[in-house]
Amino acid sequence: MNLKKILAFALSAVLAISCTFALIGCSEDPTKVIRDSLTEQLNAYKNADDSALSQIASLAENEGLSEMGIDNQEFAVAVLDGFDYSIDDITVDGKNATANVTIISKSYADFAEKIKVMVDEMSSDASLADMDADALTALVAERVMDVLNNTEINTETLAIDYVLNGNEWQPVAQESAFASLDSVVFHK
Repeated sequence: MNLKKILAFALSAVLAISCTFALIGCSEDPTKVIRDSLTEQLNAYKNADDSALSQIASLAENEGLSEMGIDNQEFAVAVLDGFDYSIDDITVDGKNATANVTIISKSYADFAEKIKVMVDEMSSDASLADMDADALTALVAERVMDVLNNTEINTETLAIDYVLNGNEWQPVAQESAFASLDSVVFHK
């Protein structure tokens, strides 16, 4: 498998994160229910909980990063380094609500650009042609981790819409809202 294909797999699948859940809104204040649910979900990333790390590490494993010599757990920790968030406000209007959330995370655009530059540089480096496969794989792994560790931190705000469906506050399109961020954590 060539380097560009490996990195393309890494970029596309390692960062795929599903964000679906339902919120029970029967007797509690809807803003509290929505805030508590978002806090629980996002704290898993902010605190680098085992569940968040395992999810990212599993995706890395599925895409063969360990075959490139990248430790999946180390990769997951690096993805979440610098992650933070704030729930700025939640407005409720009848059966509709909107949560405005600020996400601070590594920039996917910066990561992708730096990976492209790395691949281009390595592809044009004639001295690498003399390296054996194991040494080349180790060098690629080291450089990918260097790129990830040096990726810019980005701050973005997004609006997540909710609708009251029976007794549950449900996000309308939360997965696509998070996927729209320039974020290594939530990139699809």
